[in-house]
Amino acid sequence: MFWKKGKAGAGVAAALAIAAVLAGAGLAWGLGMPQEARHASHAESPAVRHPEVSGLRVVSREVVTPGAIAPDFRLVDRSGALVGLKDLGGKVVLLSFLYTNCPEACPLITGHYLTLQHRFHEAVEGGELALVLVTTDPEHDTPEHLQEYTLQRGGRWSFLTGDQVSLQGVWTAYGIHREVQERTREVVVYHSYKTYLIDGDGLIRYRYEGVWQPQDVARDMEALMGPA
Repeated sequence: MFWKKGKAGAGVAAALAIAAVLAGAGLAWGLGMPQEARHASHAESPAVRHPEVSGLRVVSREVVTPGAIAPDFRLVDRSGALVGLKDLGGKVVLLSFLYTNCPEACPLITGHYLTLQHRFHEAVEGGELALVLVTTDPEHDTPEHLQEYTLQRGGRWSFLTGDQVSLQGVWTAYGIHREVQERTREVVVYHSYKTYLIDGDGLIRYRYEGVWQPQDVARDMEALMGPA
């Protein structure tokens, strides 16, 4: 690429010179932060220590053979009723962990839940398939808020919450890392993006990490229930 001589060329040359000086001083151009500080901040990020919290970067699908027993739990549904995994016995269950104020991958996952809800409408309405979400932010996600969120989105899922102790037991049982940080004006809840597909016998048959695609999970659902 050729730069025209004159004022424009002089301006570009000056900008490049300033960039060189900043780089030599160990500063991130436009950020005003030493490189060492930026590297330290990066190293402290939960996404570095727990890659599965980076839902958009880590995507995997695991076939669990033979199926593993899904840990049971009893949490509070958006309606205020207690719901346990055993209460869903006989149904295929799609189980994910997220929270309603999430600014990143959670809305994508709930959007994919809606896609599957539409595709398997008869199975959902007929009680063959249960769509289940468990919050990672109980401080904010009360039953009332989960009800409002669900109605606004048109979800036919069970969105569960509970006290910190009860939820911590569920997060631990399903390998969900959760970390709360106040890096901006709002609290950010970093958490593992893990989803489980459980068969009618209560066995985990498929395990997903990251923001999976609906068509991939739909194929696995059909393997357990038959075509939609």
